[in-house]
Amino acid sequence: MKKFDVTALGELLIDFTESGTSPQGNPVLEANPGGAPCNVLAMLNKLGKKTAFIGKVGDDTFGHMLKSAVEESGTDVTNLLMDESVRTTLAFVHTYTFAVRVVDALRLAKFPSITTTGVFIS
Repeated sequence: MKKFDVTALGELLIDFTESGTSPQGNPVLEANPGGAPCNVLAMLNKLGKKTAFIGKVGDDTFGHMLKSAVEESGTDVTNLLMDESVRTTLAFVHTYTFAVRVVDALRLAKFPSITTTGVFIS
């Protein structure tokens, strides 16, 4: 007998999205759980499916936030690794005119950092 209907493997990250403007005119960013695989699993849970996620996040504040969010959605997180040698991926999403979104992803290893940028048209 199968234990899960769907198991997903993939990236789990924090999306910082704009949620307003500060009194100084700067964008205010809100930390949101992100990552397409867990978004799909959350919807499948709402449809009555049993789901599980396989992945790794940092053993940091954001990693614990993500683990809690995935658990609350009903997805099994037995195989979600919390690794103290890495940091949870952070993505900064900026929306510009004409629905162009620019995503800057920041992945911090123990010492070096790698930054990638992607542009998405919605």
